[in-house]
Amino acid sequence: MKTMMTAFAAMTLAVGVTACSEAADTEAEAPATTTGLAGTWKANIDSAEFENSNNNYLIADGQYTCNSCLPPFSIAADGEWQTVDRPGVDAIKVTVVDDMTIESASRLGEKELGKSVWTVGEGGDTMTINWTNMDGDEMVEGSTNYSLAAAGPDGAHAASGEWAVSDLGEMSDAGLLFSYAIDGDTITSTGNSGGYTAVLGGEAVVPEGDETGGMIAVEKTGDNTYRETYTRDGEVINVLDMTVDGATLSAVGTDPRDGSVIRWTATRQ
Repeated sequence: MKTMMTAFAAMTLAVGVTACSEAADTEAEAPATTTGLAGTWKANIDSAEFENSNNNYLIADGQYTCNSCLPPFSIAADGEWQTVDRPGVDAIKVTVVDDMTIESASRLGEKELGKSVWTVGEGGDTMTINWTNMDGDEMVEGSTNYSLAAAGPDGAHAASGEWAVSDLGEMSDAGLLFSYAIDGDTITSTGNSGGYTAVLGGEAVVPEGDETGGMIAVEKTGDNTYRETYTRDGEVINVLDMTVDGATLSAVGTDPRDGSVIRWTATRQ
């Protein structure tokens, strides 16, 4: 689901297509550099650490409910497109394939944004979601593995319950590469689905290609530290703090609405 072009997307994309959270894939070119934020980076999948980021689903009685989505929502799980009122998405489809498998898809207008296949492992305590994000110049594919933190109610589909990310699988490079260019106090981020140009410490701007009503403000908080703040309708929905140390970028993304945190690193290309 398209939102804002940022480095934060490199990790949130891994759960965004399935959890109906807010993420976008990034890929871009920027002038080569060896210091500072400017340049092209590639997120390290193995470095991702998730806190308070569990997903909670209920598939029962012909309904799909995402309790961890912000805000939560329910639709019929009948394999038909259901109208929803969510940022950047106006229809979602959930199909129960069998007792251990479901499929989901999302679209905006006639454009399909993403799809996924959820497969619960034998024993019911693991789940793999193979997903495809179509909302960009390049299609991005990947997988996310989960462990069961709390089982769903008796009689519910096996995918029901609270799931914690155990590890991230493979992801297309288009979903891992991102870049920045800095000219004076102007910062530009470009990527697979768009980008933004903003003044460091200035007013929030609407990212290119954003269809969710989101805005982003960027500030330089130290010699080699930066902060991106994402808002929608005046509410802060994510804060990303980035620290550059030579060829390594360390990032911490926080959603103040639910206290979820994602930590990860990226390597200069």
